[in-house]
Amino acid sequence: MSDLKRKRKEYLTVKDLQMVLDSCKLHLNEIDEVWPNIYIGNVAVAQNKAVLLKLGITHVLNAAHSKRGSIGNQGFYGNDFVYCGIPADDSTHFDLDVYFQPAADFIHRALKSPDGKVLVHCIMGMSRSSTLVLAYLMIYRHLPLKQGLQKLIQKRAIYPNRNFLALLLDLDLQLTRKKKTCNFSNQEAEPHLKTKKGSVIHKSTKTRPGGALCGRQKAEVERPNMPRGLSCLASPEGAGGRYETPSASDLQRLMWTKSWSSNHLDEVYPRIYIGDMYAAKDKRTLQAQHITHVLNAADGKFSVNTGPSFYRDTKITYHGVEAFDMPSFNLSPFFYPAANFIKNALSSPTGRVLVHCAMGLSRSSSLVLAYLMIHEHMTLVDAIKAVSDHRNISPNNGFLEQLRELDQKLNCKGSWSSFSGRT
Repeated sequence: MSDLKRKRKEYLTVKDLQMVLDSCKLHLNEIDEVWPNIYIGNVAVAQNKAVLLKLGITHVLNAAHSKRGSIGNQGFYGNDFVYCGIPADDSTHFDLDVYFQPAADFIHRALKSPDGKVLVHCIMGMSRSSTLVLAYLMIYRHLPLKQGLQKLIQKRAIYPNRNFLALLLDLDLQLTRKKKTCNFSNQEAEPHLKTKKGSVIHKSTKTRPGGALCGRQKAEVERPNMPRGLSCLASPEGAGGRYETPSASDLQRLMWTKSWSSNHLDEVYPRIYIGDMYAAKDKRTLQAQHITHVLNAADGKFSVNTGPSFYRDTKITYHGVEAFDMPSFNLSPFFYPAANFIKNALSSPTGRVLVHCAMGLSRSSSLVLAYLMIHEHMTLVDAIKAVSDHRNISPNNGFLEQLRELDQKLNCKGSWSSFSGRT
């Protein structure tokens, strides 16, 4: 192996980390102890104080403070727990790295307190919370990022989004360089930011000339797999001018260029709404929006357990898909049944359909994209553009590959003569 190839091999990419995450075969639980006295959980268990007391939890770090029904604050937890809130978005453009050190400091002090046990949670306990725990393991336990991931996936099904993985790669590179250049010892770093009980950590608005946040050391190399040019999507055609399905990384770049925020529900196409579990359970809002059909992409006892009985006092028609938001889950068998349900809902002039999962980002958006491709005869590129013009969406890597396969199959059945539609 040449020196150049060996040097490249030293640097991990987002894809390398996703391969590690994809090897996890665990089911998603409400809460798991992922490191001695460190727990990762979802919002439901975070709001169940009886369970937390039974587990001996003393500190709560909420990575989704004030987000989507996450009601946690020091007033909610009282004197039983020490609370810290971080108002992070689970999106492909949120700079979570400004919270890495403060979150690691909070976890470190929690474990140093008598009988200290800390719960780190977000909404699902998969992306934001796991990213902050990984940052702690890297900063205070001196674990390389890949080793930290391997440790966590033995205890819990986690999946930081691609943006967070890239930010963790930056941190990994910074810590590695610091260790090499400064003869970094195994002493624990002195906590530099004190967090009071019940505090909420906000972003610093102080900027350097040029706009970069103070205190953030950006890696001197480009982030792997982060969005750059989108010229390949300007005209995704192969030889002979025929449409060709872009790569998954190109499609993700297309979604990264959007800056729309996600509300509890958004109309993403005429009479089609994408929303989260809170929208799905708010019957008053559904009636105000004249929703006639609900497609639950997170059906089941351990997910968004509504079902037809939940809507029995309304005129809403319900359909459930018991899907898990994991790259290893095969969502493709549900593409046509879900698309047909949406089509039937819209066949009535007054029909309006809500497609939801837990967050309204991955499972629900994947099924809506499948509908647009199957029944509205859109390419996958056009479907992504149509939906992401109105809402942030982020199908996981596995779902995106399954949508690419659907795109290719539809392309074979009836090839596209142009970028904007199927003939």
